[in-house]
Parts: sequence; structure tokens; C-alpha cells
Amino acid sequence: MARTEFASAIEVEKLGDHFEERLEAAGFFFPEAKVSGMKASLRNMWSRLGLTKAEVQTFHGMLRQIAYKLRQQGE
Repeated sequence: MARTEFASAIEVEKLGDHFEERLEAAGFFFPEAKVSGMKASLRNMWSRLGLTKAEVQTFHGMLRQIAYKLRQQGE
């Protein structure tokens, strides 16, 4: 039976950074006065989820694919 390998804090932090980058590009963080609180809430959420390494990689792949398709549509 395979053992579940949970993502490290650094891996989860990098995922949060990736989400922030994509959300920033999409104009999600608005109004300016609430940006720091919104980002803190997202970081707290990621840290509580208890994601596995595979789940983190799946999220990264989803974000990359969304960005790729958006770039294609912009051409």
C-alpha cells in the first residue's frame, strides 16, 4: 500500500506564490486596500489544506494550462 506523501511547507508556499501570480494577472486582487488581507487569507487557506505532493503538482499543472490557453487566445 502506497504511503501518502504530504507537500512540504516550501512546496505549499510556492503553490501559493503561483496562485497569487495568476490571480494578480487576472485582476483578482481588488480593491487595493484589501489586497494584503486577501493574500494573507489565501496563504492561511493553503497552509490548512494538508495537500499531498501530487495535489500540489496537479494545481501547478492546472495553472500552467490556464495560462497557456490564455496566451494562445491572446495571439
